[in-house]
Amino acid sequence: MNTPMLLNPRLFVLPHKEIRACGLTALTYGSLTMKGLGQMSRTILRYMRPDSIHGFDLGCGDGELIWHLGLALDGSTWHGVEISESRVEAQMRDVCIWQGDMLDENFKTYNLLHADNLCLDETVADLLEKKIADEFTGLYISYREPISLEFLRRAVLVYKEMTETTWSTCLLRYYYLA
Repeated sequence: MNTPMLLNPRLFVLPHKEIRACGLTALTYGSLTMKGLGQMSRTILRYMRPDSIHGFDLGCGDGELIWHLGLALDGSTWHGVEISESRVEAQMRDVCIWQGDMLDENFKTYNLLHADNLCLDETVADLLEKKIADEFTGLYISYREPISLEFLRRAVLVYKEMTETTWSTCLLRYYYLA
């Protein structure tokens, strides 16, 4: 993990049509620092073998995090979805990402989900938690303390750790859904 996080400056300049369509809150962007990436990678390895990981990043920006996770967790595979078409078009790494709404995606084929969900409004965050509870089995990494009863009935908090990001130090929560 010697390659530094890039934080592509093009990710911070968005077309007005995207801002009008999605709202500024939903388009908030940040990333883990290299220290944070190391923390996340080590924690994932406590619960999963790298070659068994089929991960999905919800709100992946240009896919830089999944690119770094793919390097750090040899044998893992990653996909990402991003609501901003301009961020997907700005990708600079060889990653599998696409433009779309995370609530329209199928989570059943993945065993690891990552959602930097602090920027979601309460309604969207609640819908996401319900969708995860309905469709997902595996390790879920969340920056937000879940409140959906459907989610809380299925999920077990297995670990939490203060993790360095580009905007602050955040408490990441790792849940397992059986």
